[in-house]
Amino acid sequence: MRTLATDGSGSDGADWKRTLEEAAGAAGHEARNALNGLMVNLEVVRAMAQRAGYDAEPFMGQAVAQSEDSGRLTEAAIALLNLVIAAVGPDGRLAFQRGEAGQIRLDAGPEAERLSAALQPLVDRGAMAVERYGSTVILRIPEERHE
Repeated sequence: MRTLATDGSGSDGADWKRTLEEAAGAAGHEARNALNGLMVNLEVVRAMAQRAGYDAEPFMGQAVAQSEDSGRLTEAAIALLNLVIAAVGPDGRLAFQRGEAGQIRLDAGPEAERLSAALQPLVDRGAMAVERYGSTVILRIPEERHE
């Protein structure tokens, strides 16, 4: 298994990993708060438009569905970041194996099942394929993606 140094400063690997976890947690918290506010406000606008007799439903329904989808994709992106963090060992190095083109294996320890399942929205969008073997999560990124 290859390792990639993540701390460069010679600091304790556990401290580096804890800092990454805190940064990911803070980023996730802020993204969730913003998306929650968006979803709540869209629902309020939809209800107001209905009461006022405006026929905005097709657009509001799409906006609500897209905001909910954005929430699921944000959760998947947070899970991807947490997957990488889970693969940082006590020595502060990222343990991974590179497979064929577009494939990487990360040892996520006891979080492997939960994190691989949380990536499903990205799988559904065709952004990646995910497999799990024990504590190893295998990500396969398709060569051709529709942008």
